[in-house]
Amino acid sequence: MSLDSQQSTTPQSVEQSPGELPPVGLLRNRNFLFLTGGQIISYLGDFVYSATLQIWVYAQAGTAASVSGIWAAQYLTYVLVGPIAGVFVDRWNRRQTMIVSDLLRCFIALWPLLVPPALRLPTVYLAVFLIGSLGRFFMPARSGVLQVILAEQDQPRAASILQSSFAFAIIAGPSLGAGLYFLVGPYLGVVLNAASFLVSALCIMALRVSAQALHPGARRRPEAGESGAGAVRAVLKELAEGFRFVLGSRVLCVLMILLVINWFGVGALNALDIVFISQRLHANPELYGPMATASGVGLLIGSLIAGALSKKLSPRSVLTGSVFLTGLGIVAFGLQVWFPLAFFFYFLTGLLQGGIEVGYMALLLLCSPRTLIGRVEAVIQTSMFIASVLSIALGGYLAQFIPVYILFIIGGWLTVLAGLIGWFGLPTRIEPAAAPPGATEAGSERAAQA
Repeated sequence: MSLDSQQSTTPQSVEQSPGELPPVGLLRNRNFLFLTGGQIISYLGDFVYSATLQIWVYAQAGTAASVSGIWAAQYLTYVLVGPIAGVFVDRWNRRQTMIVSDLLRCFIALWPLLVPPALRLPTVYLAVFLIGSLGRFFMPARSGVLQVILAEQDQPRAASILQSSFAFAIIAGPSLGAGLYFLVGPYLGVVLNAASFLVSALCIMALRVSAQALHPGARRRPEAGESGAGAVRAVLKELAEGFRFVLGSRVLCVLMILLVINWFGVGALNALDIVFISQRLHANPELYGPMATASGVGLLIGSLIAGALSKKLSPRSVLTGSVFLTGLGIVAFGLQVWFPLAFFFYFLTGLLQGGIEVGYMALLLLCSPRTLIGRVEAVIQTSMFIASVLSIALGGYLAQFIPVYILFIIGGWLTVLAGLIGWFGLPTRIEPAAAPPGATEAGSERAAQA
């Protein structure tokens, strides 16, 4: 990475050239303001759309399985599309990738409104799958853009703002989507989501960054015979390079292990929350709604606090401390038998989750070379998702034989272990990823971590 703490003297109205440094200070960074504005609107549209589709599908099909199909269609994209998407993100212009992704999602989001009722359910599933698949391209491409438009010391606070925006959407989006559905039907929620993708695309078009800076793989030379089977081999080879790079980087390897253990510990807990409320707290399962809202509020506040702490603490400290304390909070939550106290610890774990997300994103941006960040993020995200799914499956099975609160306590201690692994495994001084001078091939770059 060529980001450092020096301030660019180039006026913001002039397109940033590859060698120029991004400005210090997020409020002075027009590129970040445009990107963040678009993301806030897009996040809100996503959750409005999700709530609208779930209510709409349940109203038409009337089964929980039909609603679960929406989540299955979205989750499949992490395994089927995520790893391969990272390869192409590293090949393509990141801004163009984001714009095309948003414009396609704008069109696809409208599909459920355009088909006859007999085709609506499969169309919803297909639309969710395609939107999620395009999201697997968009997110690592966004990380690549953030590397270019942010000064290094602004990256943790930028991660805090983006995570806070996401948390706000978690709080406001489902309620807004449900309210609009019962007020005017599904149409407005669907159209709003499509419009949010269009707004995001327009904001990304407004970024003033050189094409070369956003396309570090532009000079990649196709290998001989790279067509058909040769093209598949080339993609698999580059994907393997991404795995090898993550495993060969101390920081990224420890980061992935930490996150995999964390998600294996807590993945099942989200699926078992309602059971815990009923069995352990002897409360009405409807109280899960207020608890989920409290967790979202905690995530919002925690993201802001983590951004403020990032001025004094390293991303390593923010991440590992948040994971460790989250584990203790889950253990305490699992021991509760009184709803108000359980509610408090649920809010607390949501608050600490904000620090996990901020620390993770800051380390990802710092330690991933520009030519590899697509594959690095895809490898880590896919690993986290697989760990979460395995945790959900195992937790659901074990809950038939083991009290749910015991599973919460075990999951909490696994998360504590993840925090300790991160604290002792991550170096105290972490340097930005560096590439050899003139290197353009993705596989030739290696991060420089102390």
